[in-house]
Amino acid sequence: MSFTAIFRAKDGLAAVVDSKASIKENGKFVEDVGRNPQKLFPFMNGVAVTYGVNQILVQNTARLFSTKVNIEDLIYEYLNETHTLDSNFFQTLLIKMGTNPSNEDPVNFIVGRKIRAGEYRIEYHQIGYDYYVERIGADSGCCFTGGEELYRRAFEQIDYLSHITSVDVLQKYAASKLEQFIQFYDENLSYNPVGGVVKSYILR
Repeated sequence: MSFTAIFRAKDGLAAVVDSKASIKENGKFVEDVGRNPQKLFPFMNGVAVTYGVNQILVQNTARLFSTKVNIEDLIYEYLNETHTLDSNFFQTLLIKMGTNPSNEDPVNFIVGRKIRAGEYRIEYHQIGYDYYVERIGADSGCCFTGGEELYRRAFEQIDYLSHITSVDVLQKYAASKLEQFIQFYDENLSYNPVGGVVKSYILR
């Protein structure tokens, strides 16, 4: 799991992510030490964060076995061509997910977009083996969070009202809160699925 989020202030969006990768071994989650997946993707007038699985199996008709593909590689490849993450990207990912029924767990995206000066939108996209879910955040909503439920509940308890006036303040506040929660759960959980370096990005 992970923890990723996009927060909205009056003057921009703040994206915050952790950088830990986990895999399931013998029914339990452990850290995937060999992986350092990217979960934060700025692009023209937007930013995306990902959580859930960070690798999928893609079956090619010309090959006998499926290929394991990193989600960040698919994102970077698409961004290099189009400079944005649009509906075509999610449809392409849906097709790739659908090539192998072993892709049981979905890939999740939270996307923030600058519509025009002072107007920002937050979206949620979930792509599974044979389904696609999209949700647009309400204009009044201040954030979308995703990933580990413990962290999502902890962030839901926070009163953001005093911080959403400035995106700079909001970004620093959210990033420091995530670091505090990681430290707390490192000490109190047998395995903390969230961790590593906290990364953040501001979209104005």
